[in-house]
Amino acid sequence: MIGNPRTLPRGKPGVSGENGEPPEQPVAPENENILPLLVNEPHIALQSGQVLFTEGDPPTCMYVVKAGALRIRSGGVIYEDVGPGGIVGEMALVERYPARSATVYALTDCELVAVDEARFSSLVAEAPHFALRVMQILSRRLRAMDRRYRPEPLVAREPLEP
Repeated sequence: MIGNPRTLPRGKPGVSGENGEPPEQPVAPENENILPLLVNEPHIALQSGQVLFTEGDPPTCMYVVKAGALRIRSGGVIYEDVGPGGIVGEMALVERYPARSATVYALTDCELVAVDEARFSSLVAEAPHFALRVMQILSRRLRAMDRRYRPEPLVAREPLEP
C-alpha cells in the first residue's frame, strides 16, 4: 500500500470549501482509452480517507484509477473527484516540477496503477492517443480553473494595441 496513513477531516462531500459549488466531475470519454493500456499492471490499494500524496511532496509518478474515487484538493478548495480511468499526478511527469501542486486522497477504497517517468514515456511512444488523452485532461482542468476564477464569459473584443 502506498500513501500516508493520514486521513483528512470530512467536509460536506463533493462541495468546495471556497464557493460551495460541486467539483467538476470527470468526463468519461476522455478516460476511456487510458485504463485498457494498464489493465495488466500491478495495482496499489488505497483505503478510503487515506492520502495518496500531499501538496508540496516531491513527485515520482502519476496514478491511474482502476477502481474507486479520489479527490484532488488544495487547502479548502476541491478541484475535482476522479473515478475509474481518470488520472492524478500527471503534472509531475509532464512538467517535471519538483513539488506536487495539490493533495489527493481516497474518497472510497481504491485500486490505482502507478506510472513512473519511464512507463509514461513508453506509453506516449506506444500509444500516441495516451498523450492526447493526458493533454485533454490537463486542458479540461485548466478551463475549469479559468471558470472558477473568471466566471463571466469571455467576450470577443478588439485586439489590444501595442
